[in-house]
Amino acid sequence: MRKISFREFGLKYTLSPDEEPIINVKPGESLILEVEDASSGQIRSEVDRRDKSRIPFGNPVLGPIYIEGAEEGDAVSIYIEEINPTIGQGATYITESNDEYLTSVPILKFAGGSFPCKTRICPIRDGLVYFSEKVAFPYQPMIGTIGVAPRQEAEALSSSFMPGRHGGNMDLPDIHPGSRVIIPVFHEGALLYLGDVHAVQGDGEISGTAVEMPAEVKVKVDILKGKSVSWPRVEDEDEIIAIATSGAGRSLEDAIKIAFLELILWMEERYGIDRFDGLMLCSQIGKVRIGNLWTAAAKIQKKYLNPT
Repeated sequence: MRKISFREFGLKYTLSPDEEPIINVKPGESLILEVEDASSGQIRSEVDRRDKSRIPFGNPVLGPIYIEGAEEGDAVSIYIEEINPTIGQGATYITESNDEYLTSVPILKFAGGSFPCKTRICPIRDGLVYFSEKVAFPYQPMIGTIGVAPRQEAEALSSSFMPGRHGGNMDLPDIHPGSRVIIPVFHEGALLYLGDVHAVQGDGEISGTAVEMPAEVKVKVDILKGKSVSWPRVEDEDEIIAIATSGAGRSLEDAIKIAFLELILWMEERYGIDRFDGLMLCSQIGKVRIGNLWTAAAKIQKKYLNPT
């Protein structure tokens, strides 16, 4: 099994179709990817702060990975096998830019203030993430940024900003070990990027950061030939999940509606459930998860779709 690392190939801050692939892989191949954390390794202790004068961008990714045989009109499947921390800790922090995440209206800047800078280092050991000596919660690793190179005229290329149909910075806790991510392809080879791993994250990622950590991620990539999907999908043992995001002319409310309609069409396609029955079913037992404040995921448990 091949291992590729940011230490060899450097850090990227866009999901660009113009970058040369760092590696070619065959469908069905597994890889180990070593990725840096969202702060590009700048925060390792509680006195450290993000220095945007040196590294102005967040969420570095590793890629692009060229998947042989993938072409527009296909979808790629990325099965997440393992996520392991590489330094035994993560970090969560508040910077002066957090107010930009919480509100599009720069009230604090207008008032001459800003959020305080604060860093908390969170050790990871024995299946727990330690927020403090007294507060610990389960280690629930996930991939914050995963996607393919988008159509440049349609989506943001940034790895730290708006996600879209190509995936990107979705920050969705359901993208965890044991889940399979399905993403539409827009360019030959798909051009897959991955990074921004979290040890744990709450819905909405309301402070703007999760417990960010460098990690090794083991994935298996494949192609769904001719499988045209409009938006990313995620599947695990228990649920199917459809994703949509806000964007130009598209609110988070719109994204929730789109995600549910995509989920219902998937239910019809796979399980033969009439779409209007599916609409009623989702109104009773469907669930919504918010990744970051731009990403909506509609989900339903499989046990209701294929009862025995």
